[in-house]
Amino acid sequence: MSTLTPTDPRPPRAAKWRRMLLFGIPLLLAPFLAVQHSIAGVSLFDQLATPKRAFFLKLRTHRGPLAMGGVRGRFWIDEHEIGSVLTGVDGYGFLKYEAPTTGTFILRARTAAGDAEARMRIIAPSAPVVLFEAEALIWRLHRLDHASSVTDMLTRIAADFELAYLCGPMSRPGMGPLIRRHVWPDAVVLVGKDRNQFERLAARGVNIFAVVGSARFVASAQGFGKHYFSFEKSDQAHHVRRLEDLAGHLKPKDKTP
Repeated sequence: MSTLTPTDPRPPRAAKWRRMLLFGIPLLLAPFLAVQHSIAGVSLFDQLATPKRAFFLKLRTHRGPLAMGGVRGRFWIDEHEIGSVLTGVDGYGFLKYEAPTTGTFILRARTAAGDAEARMRIIAPSAPVVLFEAEALIWRLHRLDHASSVTDMLTRIAADFELAYLCGPMSRPGMGPLIRRHVWPDAVVLVGKDRNQFERLAARGVNIFAVVGSARFVASAQGFGKHYFSFEKSDQAHHVRRLEDLAGHLKPKDKTP
């Protein structure tokens, strides 16, 4: 008698490893991509904030992998110049800014080291936001038979919430292309997943409704969000066993039965 179970929903071991390599290789190559990205000379970072709350726009100038300080950088929002900074010895330059209204804007930096582009999302203070750990989503994909399940889940959540993806510095160069490849809902990609990141978002008036990711990620967010969901067992978060079920746990107050 055959010991095979035709109805077993788990994919074959070889298929699981193929999916792990498919989604994992871009992240493993991120350090190499970061070096290649650095040749451009300037990096600009996505931003998430609310109107009439001051925060800092950030750029970094570099020569290869090394910081390049003393470079004048000009910031533009859409086609309007809003100010300039001189980068420090670490290559970073910060410009204090206060958005007058909500919307999604193209943020540009123009320097002698090169130009760069990012996005700035300004939302209403009342808008509930769900923050996803981008790497955790990528690593979860290999467990699903169809990557479209993740896209469908994120699309359902995006219908009721603002979304933002948070990633580590080394993952940043490859994260944007991965998100576009999987056709996830369009949202800013914020660099940094530690407690300082959540403190910055809270200071900007961002209404953190839920935090979703690894146990370490949700632990860093304690005290800043209303709901916490982890793909790992954690005393500080609801354990999400099936990623596609997450949308059922997330409901705006006005849609809760």
